[in-house]
Amino acid sequence: MDKYDRMLLSALLENGRASYADLARKVNLSAPAVAERVAKLEASGVITGYQAKVDMAKLGLPIQCVIELRLNQHGNQKTYDELIKIPQLTECHRVTGDDCYIMRAHLRDVLHLEEVIDRFTVLGQTTTSIMQSSPVPGRPLEVS
Repeated sequence: MDKYDRMLLSALLENGRASYADLARKVNLSAPAVAERVAKLEASGVITGYQAKVDMAKLGLPIQCVIELRLNQHGNQKTYDELIKIPQLTECHRVTGDDCYIMRAHLRDVLHLEEVIDRFTVLGQTTTSIMQSSPVPGRPLEVS
């Protein structure tokens, strides 16, 4: 990766819908050169996809929380299969430390949160934190 690839990645992280012409202006290359570089970044697996940012509250899911799970039994494929079945989970990370997983969920209300947490009781012990605000919202890292 050279400086142009890094500049392209930074621009795409800022706006994944930018046109090749817009990207070309930002990095001082031609649009065909940008298209070729983006295709190479996609083919090599550096760019793994594009996604929209969605206001979940406007979809009727205003409560966002982090659920930490300490498993009763470790390394069980059945556990992974159960976690995948919970549609309210938007992220699930296996972590080091006291807990085994840290997950993010989006929910309608506190009753909905209770229903989701109840699904974890057979797997282990949970700790849940409801997010109040995000002083540092999700943002792209600088590509250097």
